Formats: sequence, C-alpha cells, structure tokens
Amino acid sequence: MAADPRPRYAQIADELGRRIDAGILGNGMPFPSDKEIQAEFGVARNTARQALAVLREQGRIHTIKSRGSFVRPRLKPVRVASSRYRADVESTPENPQTSVTHDYGIRFDQHNPDAVITTEPASPEVAELFDVDPGTGLVRRDLVFRLNGWPTHMSTSYYLAEMVAGTSVAGPGSEPAQGGAIGHLRSLGVRVTRVVETVESRMPTAREAEVLRMPSGPVLAITRQMYAGDRVVEVAREIVYPGDGVRLEYEIDL
Repeated sequence: MAADPRPRYAQIADELGRRIDAGILGNGMPFPSDKEIQAEFGVARNTARQALAVLREQGRIHTIKSRGSFVRPRLKPVRVASSRYRADVESTPENPQTSVTHDYGIRFDQHNPDAVITTEPASPEVAELFDVDPGTGLVRRDLVFRLNGWPTHMSTSYYLAEMVAGTSVAGPGSEPAQGGAIGHLRSLGVRVTRVVETVESRMPTAREAEVLRMPSGPVLAITRQMYAGDRVVEVAREIVYPGDGVRLEYEIDL
C-alpha cells in the first residue's frame, strides 16, 4: 500500500478525529495535549500543535487557556419555527416544558439556564423593535443554555419594565420558567398571539465565542419579537447559536 503523501500533522488530525467519531474521545472529554500527541506519535511538538490547530479549525475541539483542549460536542438541535413555541403554550404544572426542552428532547428538570437579570434604558435599536421611545425602562435577561454542562446557545431578551417590574419575571429565581418567555408573560395575564423571528448569519463576538466555546466559524443570530395583539411584549436581541449547532426548519402553508 502506498504511503500517505499528506503532511504528518494532517494524518495525526485524521486519526484523532476518528477517535472522536468512535466515541473513544467523547463529548466534553479532555483532549490529548500537544506533549501527549508528540509522545504517542513520535513527532516534533510543532507537528503536534499543527494537528491540534486542524481539529480546532474543524470545530472538533475547543481550547481553554490554562486548562487545555476538550472534545466539542456536535449538537444538532432542531428549531421548528412554526411549531416549537407550542411547547411553551402547552406547558402545564403537571407537564412543564419549553421550546428549548422541545428542541433538545430533554426533560424540564434537565433545563436550568444560567440567568443574569438587570435593568437598563432601551437603546435606539431595541426601542424600535418594541415601538417605544429610546430610553424607555427595560428589564434585561441574559441567559446561557447548556446540555449536559456544554453551552448550546445564549440569549439576551427584554421586557418592558412597566410590565414586569416587581414581578417574578424580573426576579433572580425566574429560571427555569415553565413555558419559557410565553409562560412568563402568561403569568402576568398577557397572552402571546404572534412570534416574529429574523435570522442572520454572522461571525461571533469575542464574548459569544468564549461563552459558546467556539473555535471558529459563524453563528446564527435570531432576533425575536413576541406580540400580544398589535403590541410587542418581549424582544430577544439576540438568540445566538453556533452555526454548526442548529438546524432551522420551517413549515409554510400556501
């Protein structure tokens, strides 16, 4: 059999990639360091580092400074824009669920996003989405969602302070919420009648790349408006997914 003509680092990257595919190196597991690769394959340290660079560029591993590299899970949630929010609408105390538990096929007790809740005046951009004056008081909710400890996506959403101030929606213990954003609004006596989403593909900010443990590649950023009749009652600006971690599916009745 002819010898593999490719550079040695490319061969090593392929072999390590096969171990990931076979589950030998499982999702989230520590990945061999450059020194360990150097010792196993009998190559120079620079060659080992080149192999690691290839795997990072492929999105197979993620490196955290001073902690090393880890296998990056290949998560493929499904967002069905025309039906995923039915899970929020149909959530009950006996059967709590959200659009996120729907997407990932997990139980509600597995759903526990990190949440930071603050107040701020509306920027011109967010004010336009709400159709209110810039500077209008808002409650801001920054969430990071995880599956088995690994970050899947993040969101920044807003509610009008006049609507939620002093309620559980603005409190630190408001997550996880039965029914998600729709459930929050329902607890205030507000019924969401329409959801509008706009999807953009772009490169991540430095913070997004860090939080989502993205080695490279674009994100899908979704801007959402929830309406009660003609009034916008919630804005998400934005819901951010790694570009290789989401599939958008839409049903359109004609």
